[in-house]
Parts: sequence; C-alpha cells; structure tokens
Amino acid sequence: MSRMTRETRTLVASLFLAFNFCIHALAEPTTPVSEFHEGLIEVMKSSSYSDRVQLLTPYVANNFDTGTVARIALGRNWRKIEEGNKATIMALMGEVIVSSYASRFPAYSQQYFDILGQKSVNSDRVIVRTRLHTSSEIVDLDYQLVELDGQWRIFDVVANGVSDLSLKRSTYSATFKSAGVTGVIKEIRQTIKDNQDKASLP
Repeated sequence: MSRMTRETRTLVASLFLAFNFCIHALAEPTTPVSEFHEGLIEVMKSSSYSDRVQLLTPYVANNFDTGTVARIALGRNWRKIEEGNKATIMALMGEVIVSSYASRFPAYSQQYFDILGQKSVNSDRVIVRTRLHTSSEIVDLDYQLVELDGQWRIFDVVANGVSDLSLKRSTYSATFKSAGVTGVIKEIRQTIKDNQDKASLP
C-alpha cells in the first residue's frame, strides 16, 4: 500500500478537524435554548394564536425532547403504557408545550432574553440559566437539557424556581392513578384546548 501524500494527509487532517468542530457545535448546550428564545420573540410579534402555534411548532420539535418529557412526567407508570399510547403522549407533549407558550406570549413589547451561564449536572445533563426581561418584571428561566446522539435537547423549564415538568408529573401521576392512560391523554388534550381558549380571550 502506498504512503499517503502530504496533500492527502493535509486533507484528512482538515476533514478530521472539521468533523470535530461540527460535533462540538452540535453539543453546545446553549444552542437549543438560544434558538427557542429566537422562536419566542418571533412568536410574540404575531397577533394570531394559530400563527403563533405554526411558528413555534418547529422550534419545539427541533429543540425539545418530548420523549424525555413524557417519560419523566409519567414516572414509573411510563413502563405500563403500550407503545401506541406512548407515541400519542409524546406527540401531545409537543402540542401542549407549543400551545402553552403560544398563549403566554401574545404580544411583543421589547422583551428580551439573557443567557447567564450553564452548569453540568452529570455527563449527559446540563442546566442553562437564562433571564427574561419584560417591561414589568424579570423572570429567571433555567432550562434542563439532556444530550441525545450528540445534540442537546430541552426537557424542562424552571421559571422562578417552579419546574414545569414537576407540575406535569404531579398532575399526570394523580390522573393515571384515577383514570389510567386514557385519562392522561384526555387531560393533556384538555390542557391544549384550555390554552387555545385562553389565547382567544380579549
């Protein structure tokens, strides 16, 4: 086998560096948070709820891990659920996240986000600390992310110390106990409808 030429070695080294750079870029925990914030600002500038849902859906799909959200929200009950219902719940988790933010941010009045820093929880978990500035208040938003296949994905948002995922887990655990998986699915769908109804109020 012939030896690699200097040009070939240089090309291989360049490709290796480029590959490592891409992996590093994909693994940056603040990237999905920044992209989600960009989506929220865009959403705030749309007066129509349906437009806000349409705008926000790809941002949530690209930057959240609804599988982790669903698994943690259902806790140990997740193992008891058959695969078809698991897929339904994961899809609904994406819808409930979108509808929640689409209803909470109906207007733009110079809001902006700051990224304050990040903290590793373990090898595949990170918390990204951010702050939302509005004309009337400042909200601390801590994003919890998990690394999956080299990409960081959001699975929980803690607003001023209150974990959205903890609230979901408390609610859905109680519902599962009383009404099973059918009750959980029904409750998530009702939450999506409630968010839509809230957005339509004057």
